[in-house]
Amino acid sequence: MLKISLICAGIMAFWASVINEESAQSILSGYNTMSEEKKKNVDFKGIAKLYRTVFFSITAAMLIISVLSYFFTNENLWIALLILVFSWGLLPLFFLTKKYDTNSYSKLQLILNYSVMILMFVGGFVIALLFFIDSEILIG
Repeated sequence: MLKISLICAGIMAFWASVINEESAQSILSGYNTMSEEKKKNVDFKGIAKLYRTVFFSITAAMLIISVLSYFFTNENLWIALLILVFSWGLLPLFFLTKKYDTNSYSKLQLILNYSVMILMFVGGFVIALLFFIDSEILIG
């Protein structure tokens, strides 16, 4: 479990360190396909800072899980916590990025956004709970 947590934390730290104001325009989903007019309404510096903060926070939580999993051997608990940290850790990006993007979006896009957010919250909880109860349910 320690190795898996450290690898996940390393990947998140890598992405957090790659995202900056210049790279945000090409890395972040959807923004590279925006028209120039809509791009003017997006504060890429603020979005990059938010993404970095969220990714580094997830990294810190994963490192804490790594350290704790070294001392306590409940594998199902640590896997469940990793799933929750990753799925719930990304949720702030859905509602905090609105502060930096003043564009208006269609009702369908908003419904899709909220649907993905609900799926991540509920799906993360259900998968984490199933792993905590009995990982054999999901793995085989």
